[in-house]
Amino acid sequence: MTTRRHLLAGTAAAIAAGGLLTRPARAHAVPDLDMQLWMEEQEDFLINKQVASGALRGPYDHNLQPYFSNWAAQGLAAANTVRSREALGNYISWYLDHLNTAAEDPYGIAGTVSDWHYDAATGEETSTGEYSSTDAGTTVPMITAFDAHRTGDVALQQLVMDNLAKYELMAKATCETTWGVRNSDGLCWARPDSKMKYVQDNAVVYRGLFCLAWLEKQAGRMTQYDYYTAKAEQTRKAIIDILWHEDRQNWSWGRGVNLLKESDPKAAFMPDAWCQYWQVQLRILPAINRRSVASWSAFSAANPRWMHLEFDNSFPHTEMAYSAVQMGELDNAATMLATCRERFAGNGWALPWYHGEAGHSMRVARRLIDAGWGQ
Repeated sequence: MTTRRHLLAGTAAAIAAGGLLTRPARAHAVPDLDMQLWMEEQEDFLINKQVASGALRGPYDHNLQPYFSNWAAQGLAAANTVRSREALGNYISWYLDHLNTAAEDPYGIAGTVSDWHYDAATGEETSTGEYSSTDAGTTVPMITAFDAHRTGDVALQQLVMDNLAKYELMAKATCETTWGVRNSDGLCWARPDSKMKYVQDNAVVYRGLFCLAWLEKQAGRMTQYDYYTAKAEQTRKAIIDILWHEDRQNWSWGRGVNLLKESDPKAAFMPDAWCQYWQVQLRILPAINRRSVASWSAFSAANPRWMHLEFDNSFPHTEMAYSAVQMGELDNAATMLATCRERFAGNGWALPWYHGEAGHSMRVARRLIDAGWGQ
């Protein structure tokens, strides 16, 4: 599972299907926060994290961790300015230039990207030869490519389309049972040596393959579109059939070789509560679906003041605000960003704020701006 725990270990523009829920009436004071200013400030933060090669530093300034950097890059797409699009293109180029061969990958899987170490004094980048996950790690860049294409920038669109073969190479890890981490049940192991199928990782796999299918369709490659659409749907169906717990009315956080890992959101934030909203954020199901409503309710009941960062984890997890937007809770999403400003702006946006959080938060701000929040 790709979680913030890996950070400390050092290894680590369409509306949602079903539409945005009706905005609830404001029952409490809403934050006075300029979302456009937020976008500009976080864009500055990310630009300052980019090094000459195009890589994005984070979570620590000596880390180049592509999984988290892709979430950051999606924030650059959400900003959609001349400067952010240039930075996004530079990052995508860096990523595509660093794909492992089968010989370079620790598990013999081509198309992965390792975490790298960055030396600020020399600018040298050194591969660690490791990464936190194969499944989510190879599919989150497809979401980045999708977002890049959706900016409408011709150069970004060309960059993505010229490299579809590389994205297809990445997809082999999660599409072929004999080559990567996909199981016959439709779910993926996090890594070949980690016999756990996490609900969060598999949600990323679904969304990544969905995005790759969309890109193939834009290129007129309908055979490939059909293939990746089928793989995405296989993943989505397996997530629902295997990891949805009907009795508990929530998502089990994973499945091992023989054992289902059931969730108790009130017992622990990570992974029990944390895993409940990724299916909302990544659009496994429409926001109005009963499972989306039930799992978001389970998360919210366990963490009723999440928007004030009152939960048992040191990282702000701004992706939960994006889930809130999906569920129609625009004021709560805005409150979370306002709380982050109060908490982190005074220390120069230092850890636990990092580039991945900035990226998620910019996606939130873009949705709020587009929804006319605060106007």
